[in-house]
Amino acid sequence: MAAREPAVKVAGRVSIAAAATWLPPGRSHAHDAVRAGVLTDLDSRESICREVPVADGLAAWEMASRASAAALSDARVPASEVDLLGYAGMSATEEEPASPAHRLARVVGVEQGVAVGVTQMSSGGDAGLHAAIATMLVEPDTRNALVCTGMNTDELPYDRWRTGPEVVLGDGGTAVLLCRDRGPLRVRSLSRSGCAELEATFPRFHPFRPIPAASGSGTGLFDLVKNAGLMRATVVRAVTRALADADLAEVDRIKAVYVPRIRPRTTAQVIRAALPEVVHDRLVLTGQGTGHLGPGDTLANLTELVADDRLAEGDTALLIGLGAGFTASALVVERG
Repeated sequence: MAAREPAVKVAGRVSIAAAATWLPPGRSHAHDAVRAGVLTDLDSRESICREVPVADGLAAWEMASRASAAALSDARVPASEVDLLGYAGMSATEEEPASPAHRLARVVGVEQGVAVGVTQMSSGGDAGLHAAIATMLVEPDTRNALVCTGMNTDELPYDRWRTGPEVVLGDGGTAVLLCRDRGPLRVRSLSRSGCAELEATFPRFHPFRPIPAASGSGTGLFDLVKNAGLMRATVVRAVTRALADADLAEVDRIKAVYVPRIRPRTTAQVIRAALPEVVHDRLVLTGQGTGHLGPGDTLANLTELVADDRLAEGDTALLIGLGAGFTASALVVERG
């Protein structure tokens, strides 16, 4: 018997009170990568972005702390009232201190809340959201949960544009504050699906070590063509369960589908083809100024969704997350 997809039928019992993205001021530009021979003109044109933020010495957890402070300020919730802090970080070098989640809790001011760290590559932020939402549903005393991410590729042993154009790595921090009874968005459901078979080929090399000489560059690094079918099927499973748990028989209520900050061609092959046809024209491509924020893509997309007026009251949005290994997530939120 096939395994059931892990899912949380939230039914609006948890709300997104605030979301924030913090980007460092430094920038890496596509035209410089083209001049250096790292990126071709064609790849540059097909990339989602022309520039990406660069950490410039800031640790991943430090950028997460700045995003967290912004989210707490926006929601007007004191850090001392956060009962759970979840942190997902990605860094090209080992993070200091040994437990950045606990350092974050102290710096942000989470006095007695529990700090939890997640190490799961690009699906780390989605895993943090899942853990926080599930905890709030089963622990009545967990009133507020803060989920944050940090990405630092300063010490990447190759040019950040060379992993692309499927993925161009950008640095930054993101944060989402979850509450029970306040916020512009209510969580309807969250589902995840895995495909362990892809662990052997996606990615083909350690993302923070030198690229093997035989690997070349571009899509060949990720065996995208070979793996697209398995990735697409994984997305289908996550989306199908999320929509069912959100009681969305009328898929037309989904007004926007936010996708990871990767190449549009990859989005079309892996995500768009996995969605109900009625929402194919509702994909929202983000990341033009950030690139891929590692574990932070979904949280950064929530920041944009909270800030804009794309959803009227009662409308829903679907947010897709992807992470090598391979994990797909589907989050359904409703404007309250």
